[in-house]
Amino acid sequence: MKFLTLSGAAMLVQTRKPEPRLFGTVDGALKLLHKLGVRRIVLDRLEQWQPEQAKLVRRSRPDRAQALTRAAEYDRWVRAKVNASRLDPRPAMTEAEWESVRTAKRAERQALLSGKSQ
Repeated sequence: MKFLTLSGAAMLVQTRKPEPRLFGTVDGALKLLHKLGVRRIVLDRLEQWQPEQAKLVRRSRPDRAQALTRAAEYDRWVRAKVNASRLDPRPAMTEAEWESVRTAKRAERQALLSGKSQ
């Protein structure tokens, strides 16, 4: 997509490539231009537009539904952990108790790491 700006001619390019950005529909192009702040559009040489080109160069993406499902599952897991912690009837640990637990855990981890390196 080429267009004129106050400083001259410009071209809308792909995110990671200097190749021209292709659109499958005029609607998609107009929505993006609107987001960019363009308020006056003059269509020129529309007869040369080839929407099928956008389908040929469209990159494949991982299934967004799967990614969103995993994110939602993780969110539910974290929320359940936080809620369980809040509802835990045991008294809170003092800072000294917590420090002794941390020290013991660090010692365990160091012992495991030194055992693996040998």
